[in-house]
Amino acid sequence: MSLDHKVRFIDHTGDIGIQLEADSPEEIFELSAQTMFEIICPSAKARPLRQYRIDIKEDDLEQLWVSWLSHLNVLFQTEQFLLAAIDSIKIENNSLQAVVNGDCVDPVKHRVELEIKAVTYHKMYIRHDNNRWRAQVIFDI
Repeated sequence: MSLDHKVRFIDHTGDIGIQLEADSPEEIFELSAQTMFEIICPSAKARPLRQYRIDIKEDDLEQLWVSWLSHLNVLFQTEQFLLAAIDSIKIENNSLQAVVNGDCVDPVKHRVELEIKAVTYHKMYIRHDNNRWRAQVIFDI
């Protein structure tokens, strides 16, 4: 999984932050998930062997984003799930429906670099301005 020019890492003492720019909220959610797994296990070549359907409803888009990333992080923590692909993602009325595919960590093939303790609200934002979506999130490591 390669990170593109739409993702930028930011310095944050003891944590890791990312800023994203995209055409849609769905792209923000997808890029942030891919980046989170790149932080956890850089250059992992996960295969799409396991599939999960994710349905989340929250009060606003920021809460939905934190819930999305937190849900994926729980899959990593409990199932050793590594993201290979997001087959579909739909966001509407502060609800998310997604189908993700991935693999389990294989110590022979994958090197887990960092574990993310939590997705935080600290300095977090997701907003639409100048016809672009911009977002920032800090991961507690």
